Amino acid sequence: TVNVGDIVTLDGSASTDGDGDPLNYNWSLSTPGGGAVLSNPNAVSPTFVPDVDGVYTATLVVTDGIDASAPDSASITAQIVVVNTPPVADAGPDQTVTTGATVPLNGSGSSDADGDALSFRWSLTAVPAGSAAALSDSLASNPSFVADLEGSYVARLIVNDGEVDSPAESVIITSQTVVINTAPVANAG
Repeated sequence: TVNVGDIVTLDGSASTDGDGDPLNYNWSLSTPGGGAVLSNPNAVSPTFVPDVDGVYTATLVVTDGIDASAPDSASITAQIVVVNTPPVADAGPDQTVTTGATVPLNGSGSSDADGDALSFRWSLTAVPAGSAAALSDSLASNPSFVADLEGSYVARLIVNDGEVDSPAESVIITSQTVVINTAPVANAG
C-alpha cells in the first residue's frame, strides 16, 4: 500500500533460470485509470508513480532467450492521503471594561484551512483575587462573563477541527471602576 504520488519501485531480481541463462524482463502494468506508466518495462526494477487511488497490478514475464516464464504479478494499492491542517484560534482583541459589566468574548474569527467545523473550549486562566467570574458557556463560540472586580482577567480559547486542537489563544480583559465626577457649583451670593 502506497500513497498516490509516491514512487513505486518494482523488483524482479529474484527471478531465476534453472540453466543459469541470462534473463530478459518484460513488465506490464494495469492501472485503475489515470496515466501511470512504467519507467522501463524491460528493466529488472522499473518504477512508476500512481496518479489515482486504486489497485495497480504489475505483471512480470522473464525469458531466457528460448522460453518464457509463467507471468507473476504484484498488486499495489494506492490511496490518497489527506493531511489535516491544525485550526487557528482567535480569541478576539483585548478589552477594557467597567467593573460589573458583562464581557462578551468572541471566538468567531477562529478558522480552519481545511474548512472543518470547529468546536470551542474557553477557560478563564486568570482573574483578580476574590473574583467569582465564570463563563456563561465554555463550549460556545461567544460566551460571556461578569467582570465582578477591578483588575485583569485572561480568557483562553482552544478550538478543535474534529482531529486536532489549535494552539491556545488568550485575550486580556481589564476591568476598571469608573469614577463619575460631579462638577462643582459656584455660588457668589
